[in-house]
Amino acid sequence: MQYFYHPDLTQPYVTLSDKESEHCVRTLRHRVGDQVRLTDGKGGVATAAITDDNPKACSLEIIDFEQNVGLPKLNLHLAIAPTKNMDRMEWLLEKAVEVGIHDITFLICDHSERPRVNLDRLSRIAISALKQSQTTLLPNLQVLKFRDFMKEQEGIEADKFIAWCDENNNRQLVTELLHFKNIILLIGPEGDFSTQEVEEAREQGFIEIKLGDRRLRTETAGLYGCMAIAMRSLTL
Repeated sequence: MQYFYHPDLTQPYVTLSDKESEHCVRTLRHRVGDQVRLTDGKGGVATAAITDDNPKACSLEIIDFEQNVGLPKLNLHLAIAPTKNMDRMEWLLEKAVEVGIHDITFLICDHSERPRVNLDRLSRIAISALKQSQTTLLPNLQVLKFRDFMKEQEGIEADKFIAWCDENNNRQLVTELLHFKNIILLIGPEGDFSTQEVEEAREQGFIEIKLGDRRLRTETAGLYGCMAIAMRSLTL
């Protein structure tokens, strides 16, 4: 059954956004009395009945609500430098949502070619991917400078990895042992991380790893990391 998105399903009645309402009423032609499925993007899923089929503000009554539905056993936080061509990042975001990822931080690095991103647009893309794939986890999105992100990692308990192109490093993500439920994976821009950034990551406990034996595009590296963690999660 088609999911619709609402960020808070803990209340007895909810009203969909104008875009969700239009999709529900005009596109799929739901009417008063129809039952639909909702997700809050945090693992919550509800069955709801339409009480007002207004195509700009569709109202529903929550009939049944379940928590922690379909959540992955491992929480991946992907911190990745946005590519110059944002189409590639939008593609990666769609795939990351489909796989099931907890957080995405778009890193502004020393070698970044794109200093800003449109989070509103990316949020809409993420919601669309959530509904299309019928998953229940909507990743938290943010943009941070690399060094601000490093400050946030102080005291965080997680398996921390930084992927970069060092010929002397042979440690592979897929063979690393995990000790925590939370994983943080850093992936740099087309010009890779600077040596200073790598050193700062080391100081915060990040382990240098490789993503296979090929030189990957930034968005391909991001998808590789998402898939590797998703597959690891299936074995738990």
